[in-house]
Amino acid sequence: MTRSTQAKPLARRRTALGAALLATAALGVGLLSACSAGQITQTDTQQAAVPGVSAESADGKIALRDGGITYADQYKAGATVPLTVRFFNNAEQAAKLTGATSDNGKIVLVGGAQPSAAAAPASPSPSVTSPSVTPSGSRRPSGSPSGSPSGSPSESPSVAPPSPTPTSAGASNIAVDVPVAGAALLTHDNGGTKYLAIDKLTGEPLLPGGALTNVVFTFTYADGSTTTMKLPNLPMTPPATPLPKPSSVVHGEDEE
Repeated sequence: MTRSTQAKPLARRRTALGAALLATAALGVGLLSACSAGQITQTDTQQAAVPGVSAESADGKIALRDGGITYADQYKAGATVPLTVRFFNNAEQAAKLTGATSDNGKIVLVGGAQPSAAAAPASPSPSVTSPSVTPSGSRRPSGSPSGSPSGSPSESPSVAPPSPTPTSAGASNIAVDVPVAGAALLTHDNGGTKYLAIDKLTGEPLLPGGALTNVVFTFTYADGSTTTMKLPNLPMTPPATPLPKPSSVVHGEDEE
């Protein structure tokens, strides 16, 4: 009877210990699940290979990817500012970029078809008359200069040379085809020759980290309908290669 009485408390203790271990394991699994639910994954912090802004047109059929301003140390007022944009056409008909505006200056197309300048009228070449021969054998001109008395030299009034006309960086009439399921890449990076640009930057100089404001692109479809894409800001992209680090060597004033 004594052995049976002592065995019962021991069995109860073993059962209680097993239940406690199971409860602890279940609690640990629950805590791990709760922690992982709010954890930030690596994909949440990854950036695109080509940094820039992305946007959609008003109807969602035209997409802009990796849009930005070509990097520079500074763009001063009046400078030409190259843009980098990539348009993709997800519509069922061809589209064409027909306009672009910005609060920071006129946007033009560089490297596209330039409007042909009207041919200047050719100035009449002065006619040279051969001298006539008089009966006495002497030669004399067949006519006297017009506008001046015969025998007196003509004096033409001095004309100031025309002042130079400011030239534009590109064509103000924008026409860029964006084919169905295709793209139009307008970039000055990597040697691109066809791109959009601010003709003459207005306002304050544009520094790294700055942006153009209120940029609007207008697209026209094959059926004549239009759609727009509005960007509150078009930022300057980082440099393609890391900038050199400043030297850590400090030269003293008394260094010989």
